[in-house]
Amino acid sequence: MKRLASVALSIFSVFAIISSASAATPQTVQSNVTAQATVTKLVIEEDIPYNFYPYDYAPIWVTAHFSDGTSKLVSNEVNVTDEQACEYIKQPKTVYAMVKATRSTGNDVGWFTVEYGGVEKTLYFSVE
Repeated sequence: MKRLASVALSIFSVFAIISSASAATPQTVQSNVTAQATVTKLVIEEDIPYNFYPYDYAPIWVTAHFSDGTSKLVSNEVNVTDEQACEYIKQPKTVYAMVKATRSTGNDVGWFTVEYGGVEKTLYFSVE
């Protein structure tokens, strides 16, 4: 009986040592917390004709590029911070916005500035 108790105690001791050793080894933990990607640059693509007259419209595509390598069309989500000789018109049902020439500025240059995620971008163009 004493021998049986000794064997049981030995088996229990080995199990306790193995259990404590596995508890001390680092385990891989999955986290559902993701880092917030930041805007690194804005790219404006346009289809403004060379002869852009007041009351003409042209499509505008604004793409935000993020620090995680992804990008997204944000033409209708940008903040318009400045407009000259034009009107930036958001088109919520499309992926593009429109720019409308409103009047010549005297020096025939129009522009608009958009901001998204703390990054600003300006596009200059001619107005006849």
